[in-house]
Amino acid sequence: MRSLNFIFLAAIAGTACSGSVPSTSDDSNPDDDAPPPDDDRPTMDLPKECRNIAPGTSPLRRLSNDEYRNTIRDLLGLGEMVKTATMGFVAETESLGFRNSAEFLKISTVTAQDFMNAADAFATAAASDKTLADCNNAADKKACGAEFIRDFGRRAYRRPLNDEEQGRFEAVFQKALDTYDASAGVEAVVLAMLQSPHFLFRVEFGQDAAGKSYTKPTSYETASRLSYMLWQSMPDDELFEAAAKDELQSSEQVLSQAKRMLDDPKAERSLEFFRQWFETDGVKTFSRDEKYFPNLPTDINVLFAQESDAFAKHLMWGTEGTFEDLLTAPYTFANNTLAKHYGLEGNFDASFTQVDRDGSSGILTQAGFITAHDPPTRTSIVKRGVKLRTRLMCQIVPAPPPDADTNLDPTTANLPQKERLARHREDPSCAGCHALIDPLGEIFESYDAVGRLRSKDETGSD
Repeated sequence: MRSLNFIFLAAIAGTACSGSVPSTSDDSNPDDDAPPPDDDRPTMDLPKECRNIAPGTSPLRRLSNDEYRNTIRDLLGLGEMVKTATMGFVAETESLGFRNSAEFLKISTVTAQDFMNAADAFATAAASDKTLADCNNAADKKACGAEFIRDFGRRAYRRPLNDEEQGRFEAVFQKALDTYDASAGVEAVVLAMLQSPHFLFRVEFGQDAAGKSYTKPTSYETASRLSYMLWQSMPDDELFEAAAKDELQSSEQVLSQAKRMLDDPKAERSLEFFRQWFETDGVKTFSRDEKYFPNLPTDINVLFAQESDAFAKHLMWGTEGTFEDLLTAPYTFANNTLAKHYGLEGNFDASFTQVDRDGSSGILTQAGFITAHDPPTRTSIVKRGVKLRTRLMCQIVPAPPPDADTNLDPTTANLPQKERLARHREDPSCAGCHALIDPLGEIFESYDAVGRLRSKDETGSD
């Protein structure tokens, strides 16, 4: 069975990077409205402020570009055309590395145009898909259209349509049927639904929670929370069936579905969580000066990304991975090319296998994480420190003052980078931020700008 530790990792990381830290003073009282802890929650040594659940807001969450593409594939069964039709989508705004923040995923005029153009292409394809609806050959085309709207609408909106919505779409279908044919009716309905806020956003109205000041997610809303967390896409038929029976209200019911979903190949989409959190997808733009780093494998950036993916897969599905393993594991994953680059001994082939490596400390010492922002000729203590402070500790590093000189003293060019930064911190306008950044980056100076262990830096200093 696949490990469930990822569920807790995601929940912990999401709280750390997007929530506020409650007061820890001894006289603080838990929210009187907060629901009591479930008896079956995992037993952990939780801080006092985390022992009671205090529900936050439930914002409208627009589908990220990846969530949109996955949802279209699962909803309409389309393949390569999804990538083609969405390749021009505006890139999402990042927040601490993540590209699915509800606060930043808005609908602009350009974004709306992108969604309309894509919906037009997908609706045209849907109209010719007889497995989706074959109302042209139905004896009662109107009834066929109503059935299609009911079924497709439940899947597109991720909940049953209400009577008003059903009637409105039936009118859209009928108008196209009267003017053209039933296929045109299907196309018109799909075109309208794919541009609806109920498709483009994850809308949660909740249900009454016994007179409390908060609401409780419905089973359909819980199904979407599960599917977009673990699959980055819409619920499948089994989740929809559980929601229809209102069987996603207890911890046992949710856990049962989560276990099943982690055994589905679609769960590998959740690797995107790790890629965005640790920015291992940033090595796509990896570039090194051949004068300083000769004879690198031509696909070194791809290998770095694959190394981190293999490590994350291992923690999620190959073992009972823990948060401690994520940050301290004394091993990594390598194939024959990457093993040669790192100077590892052993028998390797083209596949990535687990291998002990001196100095390894989980994801933190993997090249895809620590070297992504290094310049082409050397390591960058500052950029590595910023990454650790923001990505791992979820803290914001202020920008330098407008009049600050961000360049290191050129007269210290022959000194080790660590010493140059120490002198830089003597400037009071620089000391505040660099005292938070530099010590973190200095920890990883034993790794060069291509992820190899070293005993001397670029200046030849120990």
